[in-house]
Amino acid sequence: MQIPEFSAQHGQQLSSYLAGHDGAMTLVQSKGYLFAVICSPEPLDVHEWLEQIVPNTNGQLEEQVLFAFMALYHQISEQVYETGFKLPVSLQVSGEDDSYLDLHECQQWCQGFVQGAQSYIDKLLQADTLTSDLIEALQTAYASLGFFALEPQLITTIAEQNQLSEVQLSQQQFAVMGDFALGFAELIEIIAVQSGLYTDEEESWS
Repeated sequence: MQIPEFSAQHGQQLSSYLAGHDGAMTLVQSKGYLFAVICSPEPLDVHEWLEQIVPNTNGQLEEQVLFAFMALYHQISEQVYETGFKLPVSLQVSGEDDSYLDLHECQQWCQGFVQGAQSYIDKLLQADTLTSDLIEALQTAYASLGFFALEPQLITTIAEQNQLSEVQLSQQQFAVMGDFALGFAELIEIIAVQSGLYTDEEESWS
């Protein structure tokens, strides 16, 4: 199957499709989720990740929609492993004093990421072969990439504890997110091998 390049038209098509299905992720959530799946040491089959994004479809999608999803997956995978990953969301700050902060896009991407990464992160953290440095690196990367999935009140509390405004904290976290996203797949690969749970590309978790 020749996978087309993901286009704005594909994005519109998927947004409309997802909006019409109860319980489905948004397109932005899907992007965060697929990023996590692609970085996983145990990648999911197409029908498995589609079922998470659009529940109760049993993988029965129209060909055009399936092609659009495959194009999205391919685009994210290519960025992660070849061209360099860039967050597909932006931090919306406006107002004369930067007082207006819209975290909606970041929140959705982070929610998708957490859903896709949580199971393998938990499994890796339980491995007794990891050094404390690797555990700390994994925890920090996961917390940073999932930061905006936290409850808004918790983000407010963290800002106050660090004597920052929410805008300042959010801007700092967004910048760090971009850095961690760029090297996340490589970090997971290193930790997966060190964990002893995953030793070869052809093998699954032991």
